[in-house]
Amino acid sequence: MFDEKQLNSLYRYCFSLTGEEHESYDLLQSSIEKFLKANSSEVDNKIAYIKKIIRNHYIDECRKHSKTDEEQFDETVTYVDMNTNSLEKIVASQYQVEAVWQQLTVLEREIMYFWAVEGYTTDELAEFLGMPRGTLLSKIHRLRKRLEAQFDESSRELAS
Repeated sequence: MFDEKQLNSLYRYCFSLTGEEHESYDLLQSSIEKFLKANSSEVDNKIAYIKKIIRNHYIDECRKHSKTDEEQFDETVTYVDMNTNSLEKIVASQYQVEAVWQQLTVLEREIMYFWAVEGYTTDELAEFLGMPRGTLLSKIHRLRKRLEAQFDESSRELAS
């Protein structure tokens, strides 16, 4: 059904949503159970189908536990020790990446996962997320600006 590479990719997607290792495993397992219970033999693209199941299941769980953090941009940010001018040039230690990752909302982590890790185009990502392309580009732009400001501030603090 799914090979090891696909399962690892699905786990990374679950982790991008939950931000927690154990919750990611639980989300993946319950989503695969739903996939197996569904009539998945008629599905053309099983990976896209299971990703939709994962996303919808995560949203359902968030609603059930009232822990959604959609569209919340926290302006009180902990600065990360990085010096860079663009998001594409970030090369950081595991600690720095974890610090940045924890500052992102669920939607921002999902966008970063598909855009930066899986290499989705903005058109593919907008279609998957069910939002207009312009809205997605705006979200990516705001995310990029916020992270760039963080990194610039962090580098100024280190220089002084």
